[in-house]
Amino acid sequence: MTDDEYDSWVGSQRSNVLEYLELNGLVSPTLAEWPAFDVAPHFAIWAIESKEQPGAVGWWAFSGDCPTDYVSESGDCHPRSALRDLLKAWKSYLPYLKEGRQPENTSFGKDSDFKRLANLLESRIEILDNWLTDDEVWEYLNS
Repeated sequence: MTDDEYDSWVGSQRSNVLEYLELNGLVSPTLAEWPAFDVAPHFAIWAIESKEQPGAVGWWAFSGDCPTDYVSESGDCHPRSALRDLLKAWKSYLPYLKEGRQPENTSFGKDSDFKRLANLLESRIEILDNWLTDDEVWEYLNS
């Protein structure tokens, strides 16, 4: 991926995340200009500024070849911890989706094919779980 291709990918992912956040009730979110973590062109984690504590991370958003989603900052203020929280939530959705039902406290859209989404989500969980547990993937953030 060239620098120009990377910049274009980041711009399109950032736009997708902003649109998703606003559709889900985050009014005028302050989203970082660049991902806090990425495996371009497959996946990115974005810091979103807290409304209550300007300058601090309040949420983390996820985009790429996976469902766009977000989680609240849990106190560790690290994208790896945010990914752990996301995967925990996604794993909790799987039993509902596999039964063809909407998971509690979330919305995948009333016309969604929940069983197909379960298969998609399960495959993304497997990939992201491997990245989560691979220290080398996170090494550049810790240096």
